[in-house]
Amino acid sequence: MHIELGRPVMSRDGKRIGTVDQLVLDPNSLEVQAIIVHRGWLLSEDRIVDRALIDAVAPDGTVWLTLDVERTGELPLFVEAEFVRLTAEEAASLPYVWPSGGGFGPIPLLWGTPAREPVVPDLGAAPYEPGGGTLPSSVPPITPPVEVESNLPQEAVRIDRGTAVIASDGERLGKVEHVHLNEDGEIVSLAVDPGLFGGEHLHIPAQWIAEITEDAVRLSVDAVTARRRKR
Repeated sequence: MHIELGRPVMSRDGKRIGTVDQLVLDPNSLEVQAIIVHRGWLLSEDRIVDRALIDAVAPDGTVWLTLDVERTGELPLFVEAEFVRLTAEEAASLPYVWPSGGGFGPIPLLWGTPAREPVVPDLGAAPYEPGGGTLPSSVPPITPPVEVESNLPQEAVRIDRGTAVIASDGERLGKVEHVHLNEDGEIVSLAVDPGLFGGEHLHIPAQWIAEITEDAVRLSVDAVTARRRKR
């Protein structure tokens, strides 16, 4: 069974509900557990579809589900949030600047003065003219790293059409185009799109996959070896 990213997902009664946006898999077994269906004509939010609900994949890559369209609204929502995690000490001591406004005229700024007590600083406000107005005395902090959380299992990883495929020597071979699974949902091989000027598409067998993370599929073979397996 091939699951091609970006292909249509249809209900059992022939209604298009969205497209295959991401694959959710166990990084240890390389087993695909679910697909994330990007909202489409009948879905207003992205949904998680368990692999057991996939009835078939047509030769053109269209994914057919075992559900009728009226039941697709029961599929769990895929929820992902980006946030910055601050400690209590950081919230009490760091100065903050939050620009707001539509970009026309003075932009109000909110800022906090560093405090010694473990409390959130009091906020103040002042107009800021991009052409040379008044700035608050506090300077903005260095941007903390953004964390991402979702409602998928903690150990699960996701791959999509933007996921890079990197050889053992560090060379980027391209990005995942589609995935070939066996009857147990385990990855058998990947088709890799090398990009506009990268040559022919590559066929990567599962035994060459060393690791899959949210950022990349990393291989156990070098780029020269990988390129010998053209699709």
